[in-house]
Amino acid sequence: MNGQQSGDSIANAFEAIRGEALRRTGAVPDLSKQGQVRRTKRVRQALRGRATGPDGRALWQQRDASSLGSVMQEEIQRRGWRKELAGGWVHGHWHVVVGEKIAQHTKVEMLKNRTLHITCDSTAWATNLRTMQRQILQTISERVGPDIVVQLKIYGPKVPSWRKGPLHIQGRGPRDTYG
Repeated sequence: MNGQQSGDSIANAFEAIRGEALRRTGAVPDLSKQGQVRRTKRVRQALRGRATGPDGRALWQQRDASSLGSVMQEEIQRRGWRKELAGGWVHGHWHVVVGEKIAQHTKVEMLKNRTLHITCDSTAWATNLRTMQRQILQTISERVGPDIVVQLKIYGPKVPSWRKGPLHIQGRGPRDTYG
């Protein structure tokens, strides 16, 4: 008796709601579509052609996960960062390109307009690097790709300034070889 009484109270509540809706809007809601999900036009277009389950929801589809390296390569290619990153690789891996001993006495300064600028500790190391120039360019080309570095500018050590004090006489200054 209690179950039927609660059923009647629910039915009475629904009748009261329907009556109020009829009074306010002039129409009673259609409860036959109750539980169905309303989808906007955009959602329907996005779901068009996808498999759905018995309840109408789109089924989960396993996607082909790309590796991080391939995603990064695509992004680098798309943004045109290849040359900048290759220059950074040469700068950071100079010891791999020329060897540990030479890398201790040389330093990559910059890569500008496909020209790699390098400074050396002494004129002897600069001369040694100039004789190896073709091999270095070939190694860089193999590691980072062609047309990234096409020329090396090799500089000796920085020349010290002999100009001291406010008075100075024009002239060639001391005769010494710095590079």
